[in-house]
Amino acid sequence: MEKIFHITNGDYLTEDLKTTSIGGEFIVCREALVTGPLQTDNLDDFWKIRSEFILKNYSASQTSYYKKVVAEFDKILNIPENAEVNLWFEDDLFCQVNMWFCISLLSTIKGLKIYRIFPATSENNHWRGFSVSHSSDLETSLQSRILFNENDIELAIQLWKSFQNQDTNSLQQLSEKQSDCFHFLPEVIHLYSDKNPDNFVQNLIENGITDFNIIFEKFQKEFEMLGFGDLQVKIIHDHILKEKQ
Repeated sequence: MEKIFHITNGDYLTEDLKTTSIGGEFIVCREALVTGPLQTDNLDDFWKIRSEFILKNYSASQTSYYKKVVAEFDKILNIPENAEVNLWFEDDLFCQVNMWFCISLLSTIKGLKIYRIFPATSENNHWRGFSVSHSSDLETSLQSRILFNENDIELAIQLWKSFQNQDTNSLQQLSEKQSDCFHFLPEVIHLYSDKNPDNFVQNLIENGITDFNIIFEKFQKEFEMLGFGDLQVKIIHDHILKEKQ
């Protein structure tokens, strides 16, 4: 019998899934690859620069990073051949980048059946993703999963490489490719490429808005599809203030 693995976009979703009848092993993606350095030639160096970035910007120790974050990615690399892997990620850029990276790791393992699980949302709350899902919704999402074919997997790998290199032209071209496993890619990539989040925050600050809560609220309204949390926006905010000193 095939082993079943679920890779989730965070601990909250994982805990919700554990209250359902859904079986299998859970692996949590605890990174935020949408911000910070990404360019390295190997995984050891990748974990090193990411742990240094996390230490600097999130007040978390490198030891904790390796224990809580890298250890989960090691579980991905140790998934056995011919297993079934379900990817529980949303459509915002934050989740997408993490998912692209996970697929790049999974692509090294032979014979996997990789599925995309979409949140059961309506047009009004689509960008809230799995946060509005009840147990029955999660079970319905699993039943409606989409199998990645070779072209889908290759697209994810190319998207990851382009994002890793901050090649927005390549990202925009790739986002136009048709795939049932990716929704809203053109819209998300267009927003990220054409309306620079850093410039948006900088303009707010230069126009006299100094309260971070107000900045974050305005950011969320403008860039909902990016899926940034307050920590990611705070990094942008603090970096801009530091440069102005």
